[in-house]
Amino acid sequence: MGTPSPSPQLHADALKLLAFYEIARQANLTENPDLMNSPAFQKAQQIYEARAQYLGEAFGKRETVDDYLKMRLEGALAMQGKNWEDVWEEFAPESLKTFPLAPGTL
Repeated sequence: MGTPSPSPQLHADALKLLAFYEIARQANLTENPDLMNSPAFQKAQQIYEARAQYLGEAFGKRETVDDYLKMRLEGALAMQGKNWEDVWEEFAPESLKTFPLAPGTL
């Protein structure tokens, strides 16, 4: 008997949290105190670090991991009818609600 798969909703939520962390990472906000105190950010960081470790072992190069995550997350968000800005709006603390990246950065 194998490990049960997470529900589709849990998987979708995890992908949104990964996208949230990726936005913060690209915007150099991972050390922002308001963000660091956010439970959503803390969970997103845990998910990201776990994935980044094994993806790094699989792909070898950091750039390859970044490219893979970006492609995977864009596809997952599109399937949910969401975009990067929607995810940021959903999880960012009030002090950081303005999307922190220039259009087309991700």
